[in-house]
Amino acid sequence: MKVGYAKYLELVERRLELLRALIRLEAEWRGAFIGLKLERAERCVAEEEVLCEQIRVVDKAITTLKQNQFKTPPPMGKGPDVGSNKPLTIDPVLYPRILAALERMEALHLELRRSNRTRQAILRRSKLTMNALRNLFNSYAPTYAGPAALTTGTIYEENV
Repeated sequence: MKVGYAKYLELVERRLELLRALIRLEAEWRGAFIGLKLERAERCVAEEEVLCEQIRVVDKAITTLKQNQFKTPPPMGKGPDVGSNKPLTIDPVLYPRILAALERMEALHLELRRSNRTRQAILRRSKLTMNALRNLFNSYAPTYAGPAALTTGTIYEENV
């Protein structure tokens, strides 16, 4: 059973690393986007997608491990434990480390939610700015419009 706890702790710590990297990338994206370094911002978004996929893989592994390792084992042999629903023993060394890692993960999730809300606000504000600029350009469109298209059969002469 200690192998199951060790593997679970390893997966949780890997997920923590990925969450920290995701938060760092969000901050980098924010700086790049606000600084109008759009290529760098796009690179950050692509890296975030890769990290999110890695997090999904780790989550799937955690779920599989929980389903297979952390349930009551099937009854084997003879004796008083056959058919009992007695819970598995908790590893006294790894279990506190797992709880601490889960607490850190919860704190990182809160930070990630805050970062996502900030990103949404930036994008929402950018949309408003782009709409205002589009309206401004549209209002000056007649002033800076291209020359009217020539009709068929009309000859255009330029006087110098």
